[in-house]
Amino acid sequence: MSIIADISVVLAWRFEEKQTEQALDVLRLIEREGLLVPSLWWSELENGILMGERRGRTTAEDSAAFVKLVRALPIRTDAAPRHQISDDIIDIGRRHQLTAYDAAYVELAMREGAVLASFDAAIRRCANKLKLMVLPATV
Repeated sequence: MSIIADISVVLAWRFEEKQTEQALDVLRLIEREGLLVPSLWWSELENGILMGERRGRTTAEDSAAFVKLVRALPIRTDAAPRHQISDDIIDIGRRHQLTAYDAAYVELAMREGAVLASFDAAIRRCANKLKLMVLPATV
């Protein structure tokens, strides 16, 4: 089973959030099954870390340790050339009122028949409409 986790789930591993326990459940599944991510995922991770530091929620040292742990996970970055999937991403974004960033996760889940893990309400609504499996089951 392929699992795609958007950045809302991943950053909940680092920052105390109300969904941290659910995020850790997803992490345990990823440790067993692996994680598939769109190429933009890495930039979103980096941005989330930087924003956490700027807001005083973490230090550079703690961020470096967290990124090291994330890199140790079995992560596979989608290799589809962006120009070949951009029409689908734009179409999903239009039809479901998603950003291109969020639509990229949905497109990848559809194309790969993967489970999509997200705390983002718009992504979850879209995934449910498209009959994709979504984790956690409830938020």
